[in-house]
Amino acid sequence: MRFEITTASLLASTAAAFSNSSPYVLFSTSSNLPNTNTNTNDQQLLSTSQVLETTHDSLASCPTSRYLLISQPNVHASDLRHPATGKCLAPRLCEAATADNVHGGFNAAEVVGRDGISMLELEAYISSACAGKNDVLIEGHVLDALPAEKDMRSAKVAENDIELGRILSGAGKDYTVVYFSPGRGESKTYESEYVESPAIQMELKRSTGDVVERKAAKGGNSSAPLFVKYQFFTPGIFMGIVAALIMLAILYVGISAVSSLEVSYGAFDKEMGPAAQKKNI
Repeated sequence: MRFEITTASLLASTAAAFSNSSPYVLFSTSSNLPNTNTNTNDQQLLSTSQVLETTHDSLASCPTSRYLLISQPNVHASDLRHPATGKCLAPRLCEAATADNVHGGFNAAEVVGRDGISMLELEAYISSACAGKNDVLIEGHVLDALPAEKDMRSAKVAENDIELGRILSGAGKDYTVVYFSPGRGESKTYESEYVESPAIQMELKRSTGDVVERKAAKGGNSSAPLFVKYQFFTPGIFMGIVAALIMLAILYVGISAVSSLEVSYGAFDKEMGPAAQKKNI
């Protein structure tokens, strides 16, 4: 089959001409995909816009009932097959792309573009294309990003391939798989989201994610109590009160000491004073 041959050529590609390029693989169990092999699969270098245009043409008719979008950040064509030996480094992806039940698709070894492929845009397009059909599932998965270190990179490729095999094992009989590397803005993993509608159910699965807490709304319209919205007793105010109490205590002791001094009026009388007593003696 022509698609099997071109997919194998992609996975066996040794080209690493562009450091910001990444492979792109789309394969489907549907036999109703447009024939994209002649114009696209023979080319190993494509722009992001070319890949997206071909993807849209392939999925415009909503050929399957299930779509698996596999995002692999930082992947290159040489990560999928060893450049020197030709050994497949992602055997589960290789087997799935060339399986007997796969009847169509296209691929590119090197996809170049500033923005990369956006999973959200792919999901939005498939959702629009399948709007008139029921029981359509769009399932997105973000694999762990590949590190820069060679040894750690190889280990992560193997680990992600196991996860990919687990995902593909539950794909069923009617599915389309899109394997791509996202743009920089979508490289970070995030929490799962579930969007349901009468026509389409979209399921976005993420292996890991950051928990993001909603911040309180700005403005004075909140119904929260006053002491919850504002902090009145801060450490600075507490220290100021303590210092003021200490100063008042010192001032009180000083005033009390001065007021307790007593001098008799006779000490200022000339006849009764010390000078007069000395004279009388």
